[in-house]
Amino acid sequence: MRRLITLSIAVLLCAPLSADRLVTLDGRILTVKKARKLADGNYHLTFENGEVLCPEKLVKTVEIEEDMSDYVPQNEDERKKLDQGFVRYRGKWLSKSAYQAELNKEAEERRSRVSEIAAHSEFHSAYEKETKHFRVKTNTSKELADFYGDLLESYYDLMDKRLGINPTPTLSRTKMRVNIYKNYDDWVANNELGAGGGVVGYFFFINESLNFFHDYDDPTFTEWVGLHECTHLLTYLIDPQAWPAASSIWVNEGVADFFGSSEVEKDAKGRIAITPGKLQVDRILTVQQAIEKDEYVRLEDLFRTDRSRFFAFQYAHAWSFVYFLNNSTKQYEQGFKRFFKDFYTIPKGVPYTWEPFPNKAGTAKIMEAEDVRKLLLDALKVKDVESLEKEWIAFISSIKIDGADALFKRAYSALRQGDSKNYEQATKDIEAAISAGFEDPRAYWIRGLLKSWVAKGGVQAGLDDLRKAVEMAPLQATFRYSLGQALAGYRLGIGGFIVRVVGDKELYGTDEQIEEAKKQLGLTCELDSENDYYQESNREFLERYERWKAEGTSQK
Repeated sequence: MRRLITLSIAVLLCAPLSADRLVTLDGRILTVKKARKLADGNYHLTFENGEVLCPEKLVKTVEIEEDMSDYVPQNEDERKKLDQGFVRYRGKWLSKSAYQAELNKEAEERRSRVSEIAAHSEFHSAYEKETKHFRVKTNTSKELADFYGDLLESYYDLMDKRLGINPTPTLSRTKMRVNIYKNYDDWVANNELGAGGGVVGYFFFINESLNFFHDYDDPTFTEWVGLHECTHLLTYLIDPQAWPAASSIWVNEGVADFFGSSEVEKDAKGRIAITPGKLQVDRILTVQQAIEKDEYVRLEDLFRTDRSRFFAFQYAHAWSFVYFLNNSTKQYEQGFKRFFKDFYTIPKGVPYTWEPFPNKAGTAKIMEAEDVRKLLLDALKVKDVESLEKEWIAFISSIKIDGADALFKRAYSALRQGDSKNYEQATKDIEAAISAGFEDPRAYWIRGLLKSWVAKGGVQAGLDDLRKAVEMAPLQATFRYSLGQALAGYRLGIGGFIVRVVGDKELYGTDEQIEEAKKQLGLTCELDSENDYYQESNREFLERYERWKAEGTSQK
């Protein structure tokens, strides 16, 4: 009960009962205590937890509400309403009694929302939604349960048209389990395999479940992981005992990456449209650099690489080869579609062996890598692998990419996937991107995080870069969250990877830094009040902060 009350207070503090309303250029609606335009055209915003100077270019419109003391009436009608004590609220002029009634109604709605969040915040009591083919469970929100249910159903339809998914009678009656956790911490604590580190999602064929976590900071990353892993689920449905990928991992992962990299949009009727095959510039960069150094993975080697030797470098090559086959010529595109279907159905005449396998049946049909190679070449109508390799290398080399953008995305990808063995390269990439003129606040945010994780200066080593990101994008909650955590010096993360300082202190910043951390984390909640992860993180910080204040000791 104490945890529920504390969470309720934290959420309500992020939603003041009376305030102005600001609509950002990108369509977000922010509630602030007061918003006033300055002489230079920019805005001074007063929140519950602090003040923010906001460039005019980020603001679409501001509605001044309740405190009308310095409001300049736009016409005679507005002047009369002000004289009569009316208040402008949500774009309407209300009497004091009507205004108070509206506040009471909204306060009750907030209390109901808080109670609902608390009731479903633990995974054992998470939201559940059944669709035609899936049983979705998530402790994020009801809205996200609906979204992911719709997304996966749209993906099922897309793949069904390409492959013809015809499950066994038992599987056709089974709604596949989908577990979506509210953040990385919750994922590590509750996923059934105990996955962590660089593992951000998986399809578990033993109990036929799809598992990943929602990244509030970058929902498109979650979509990529969800579609990538769902590819494994859907190919499993075609034939649960066909496991050709056991000998040819490049197909399984290259295809999942190709379809995971999709544009996800809603059409005019609100239906989700998925367009697969989005260009991954960071992986193009990796392969192009390998080609320049003559260190790229040869096709014959790629065809025979097993899972134990399949890492990020091999992922990039597998994806690039699948991308090449789907975008170079009609012959290869059509040939790959035939191969893709045959690979997962193992048609008559293609040799395979029954071997022990840790699936439900205990055995699986396994094709040798050489037979998979032959299946591909026959479908493409190609006999000479060397010539095919030259075409692939020439195609990938010819793709023009923004080098700075590609460097940024490769560094970003390494962080998103918790790929610590590539942090040194990621640091070089983000330094090069910034040096090449990549003026994006995310670049400084990433460099700040990398400094905090990799540099010898410790968790606060990236403060200057994190401050730069906040300065460039003052309404971005993500950057303030990272800055606040770094200032406190006890926890730092981006949703997909978290580093905790080990020691006997709960907070590691100086007195001034801890006070500023309180401000930044409070502003984080106000700037993204619907983000339950931020609310819970702030609650955790405030509990530590109150103990720190009670002790009355400096953390220097």
